[in-house]
Amino acid sequence: MSKSPLPERSAARGARIADAIDVVCDELDSLTAQQWAAPSLCDGWSVKDTIAHLAWRVGTPSVRLAVDVMQASIAGHHLNPMESFDDIARGIADSGGTDELRRHLRAVARDKAAGRGRRNPGELIEVVVHGYDALHPLEIRLGFSAETTHRVAILSAALASRSTRALLRHRTFVAADAGWQIGSGSEIVADAAGIILFLNGRKAMQPPSRSMIFAPAPTPGLA
Repeated sequence: MSKSPLPERSAARGARIADAIDVVCDELDSLTAQQWAAPSLCDGWSVKDTIAHLAWRVGTPSVRLAVDVMQASIAGHHLNPMESFDDIARGIADSGGTDELRRHLRAVARDKAAGRGRRNPGELIEVVVHGYDALHPLEIRLGFSAETTHRVAILSAALASRSTRALLRHRTFVAADAGWQIGSGSEIVADAAGIILFLNGRKAMQPPSRSMIFAPAPTPGLA
């Protein structure tokens, strides 16, 4: 099994984020109108809503993100700013077509590859997890590289719930399709997508273990 990947410089991370966006876009290119309207893993969000959120989240400057959330919170009378993500995503999804969303995401990928915009580890999590959120229910396998999924799994484990972190102290999750593992203890074999979805509180098509209790659908907007 692979060792933990070495830290990446910002430029290399930007290229990795760009590649991950392109992987998602390659699958979006062939979706039908029915598939765009299908439910995603985020409760109450369609595939289009989820991709609209992803485009906004990774393609909008930081200051503008804060302004958008503040304005949506005021307009929607939301006490919790997280609730504003729902309004923002649906607003973007309703205001344009799927072709426009795909073009925008491709442009964001070019910016990341060229060193423009945010290129922090959280951006990579957003792309991979929301890519799975949108396309996993359609039984579409996203071809992220093994190193990309390994990095996202490590980051997701660090940010996971207390119960999930406790589980990782006694169980080793083995990504059979990607050649990496995280955790310690007896092995639970799954695919990279199933492990990452579990770590982020999602339900996978092929969960690591039928005996595990999976979290309900996540709050929309939270990777």
